[in-house]
Amino acid sequence: MSFAQRNQLNAMTHRPWLTGFVLSMILTVLTVGCHEPSAGDGASSSTARKPFVTQLDGKTEAETVIKSEGAGTSAEIDTHLDIAIDAPTEWTVGDEVSIQLILSNDSDRTIDGLELRAEIQFGLQDSITEGHVVVPITSLPGKTTYHSMANFVSSRPGVWYVKAAVYLRGELIKATTRTLYIREATVRQEPEPAEDTDESLGPPLVDHPERLQRLHPDFPIWIDAEGRTLVMIGRVCQREVPLELFACLKNSKEHESILSIKTRAYIVHAGLLALGVEPGHPVQFYPEYRPAEGPEIEIIVAWKDAGGNIHRMPAQQWVRHAQTKEPLKLSWIFTGSQIVKDEDTGEQYYYADSTGELICVSNFPSAVLDLPIRSTDSNESLLFEAFTENIPPVGTPVTLILSPKASATPSTPETPSPENATSPVKASETAPDSSRPSGEAPAG
Repeated sequence: MSFAQRNQLNAMTHRPWLTGFVLSMILTVLTVGCHEPSAGDGASSSTARKPFVTQLDGKTEAETVIKSEGAGTSAEIDTHLDIAIDAPTEWTVGDEVSIQLILSNDSDRTIDGLELRAEIQFGLQDSITEGHVVVPITSLPGKTTYHSMANFVSSRPGVWYVKAAVYLRGELIKATTRTLYIREATVRQEPEPAEDTDESLGPPLVDHPERLQRLHPDFPIWIDAEGRTLVMIGRVCQREVPLELFACLKNSKEHESILSIKTRAYIVHAGLLALGVEPGHPVQFYPEYRPAEGPEIEIIVAWKDAGGNIHRMPAQQWVRHAQTKEPLKLSWIFTGSQIVKDEDTGEQYYYADSTGELICVSNFPSAVLDLPIRSTDSNESLLFEAFTENIPPVGTPVTLILSPKASATPSTPETPSPENATSPVKASETAPDSSRPSGEAPAG
């Protein structure tokens, strides 16, 4: 060993900080030269991942660097860092879902030692799987924006919760979230045997039609304030299928429902409110499962047979357990769906009106009425099916009579005027806080 080499070795031996600096520089070069940040482990089996693509925009000249020894407080750094998630809210099954993470440094100094972390929770109603992303950012110059892009393809509808956070040497600095909705690509619709007009549906099959007050001029839905009932008319659309819903809105989910109802979901909600019933809350899947809650609603179905005879039956007799073949024994509850806000347009809408999920037997965060148990929407393990023997032929007009059960504490019933009943109800009157994720959110 030469004299110069011995001196160099001695210097490194007596200066451990120098050795650490050299090693860290080597690791930095290897990381920048060889590593491409990508989506982490644990992504949903129903998604296909593509690598993250990163880009750095802004200044490139040398600047003052915020290092671990000389940095300001976390609060000071927090004021200069901004993190955002850029992705449209609405997607369709089969789309390539692009999610961009954006980190900005608006200070004049470079910040070292940052780490961008993201978690994507694929909420598929009865289960939630996760995708994790960790992107080290060795150096973020001042007045610079850092972009990190990921693409995912989902094979199923559901709600995705995206969380992103920036850490400084392991300490959380700032975080943000965004909710994405993956819709079905197509809606299979069964042909209607007749137009749903007042003449084709016939009058509501109730004992006191004179007490009914129509809630909307275009839809067959009424309220009987004295009898404390909400009345609407639909048609049989399925008799021999596994079920996710008992009744859906017309032209929505007829392929997995017994009844198709020509109405709007918010009108049903407003009618139940007018009967003095307050909603509970829809099912929640994130951050942990929380069953749907709300006051029990009795549902009676009434129809005429080919001879003109009127039949009445509890709606539970049209639904049976897929395994035991026993009729449904549970009562539906008024969960109230949600008011969802479109994060791109700021527009608010009643969630069930966008999904068609009116009276459900599988849990949905958008349901107006749901079951108070955990009931999957997975096609492989649906709990309920149509009780074919009890259901009249497809196309038969059916009157639904909804009544709050005696256990539901009534307030003073108030009959809404038709003009009030047709206006969308306010978020504060209808649903839990839509900003809380459910298994949407909405929307929310």
